[in-house]
Amino acid sequence: MKRIALTSLLVGLCGCASLHFRADDSTGTKVAKGIARVPVAILTLGLSEGWHARERTMESWVGGSESNLIMAWGPPAGEYPDANGGKVVVFTEQRMSVSPGYANTTTTGSATGYAYGNTAYAYGQAQSTTTYIPPQVHQWQVFRAFRINSFGTIVGYSWRGL
Repeated sequence: MKRIALTSLLVGLCGCASLHFRADDSTGTKVAKGIARVPVAILTLGLSEGWHARERTMESWVGGSESNLIMAWGPPAGEYPDANGGKVVVFTEQRMSVSPGYANTTTTGSATGYAYGNTAYAYGQAQSTTTYIPPQVHQWQVFRAFRINSFGTIVGYSWRGL
């Protein structure tokens, strides 16, 4: 119970990053993190799980070689030397999503009716107004950076954007 309380406190102070499973976590800590991730996933509509998936992908490259990274990801968008004889390679990608367009129609009207003898009469009018909202295009750029030491081994990473 203390672990769950501690993990909940970590989530409150640190956000989703504190719920990322680490290799050196004890079994109890992993269970507590797993339990805490359920309400976080619900509250964030599953976006936290996307974060964890991206984090696992990036972390899986640590200890790997630059050449394998380039073979898998293609040429980087940029390479920048660091102060230790290594470099940082950056991959960028333009992402896009389209929300569909839709039409909203509102109809208003009135009618009047009366009876004259055995005959019923009715008349009226109606007016409809349609508003069209076109599809919306949303674009953003994502960044993936890997720090590579002078031996060509990946030693760190950072990323922004899902």
